[in-house]
Amino acid sequence: MGTNIVLIFLVLIIISLLCYPKIQSWIDYYKEQRAIEFKQKTGLDLSSLYRLSAPKPYLENLILKPAVFYFDENNLYRIKPNEPLFKYPLSTIIEARRTMITINNRRVWKIIIDNAGQQLIYKLRAYKNFSLFLDKVRENPNAIVDNRYIWGIFE
Repeated sequence: MGTNIVLIFLVLIIISLLCYPKIQSWIDYYKEQRAIEFKQKTGLDLSSLYRLSAPKPYLENLILKPAVFYFDENNLYRIKPNEPLFKYPLSTIIEARRTMITINNRRVWKIIIDNAGQQLIYKLRAYKNFSLFLDKVRENPNAIVDNRYIWGIFE
């Protein structure tokens, strides 16, 4: 009985090792197709952008189609399905504030943008590149930017 389990386990390992190159090629193909579709929809190169907003839960993506935020060296991009791409220079961000709300252990941040005298307010959950984004916004001396971590420990 015990040897059968070991043999089955070894066979599964061998099969998975033999299938690994094929699975990896499928993953690479999917990534390439995603980048091509993104470029067709937005005209932007996905590899040069950093994602700013955390992914939404699966059902929320299906029902609400929320906006996704990306940024690069100079601009913040708001991308929402079936809407035009909104591009804001990072220098127009006047405030990046931490709110008291956390969703799935991710802090919700409030971003205020000065768009030709009109203030636009966006709320989004922080993602892994958020510290880099805050550093870019801090380069504007007029911007009010909260620290990402409270006492250097807690988000």
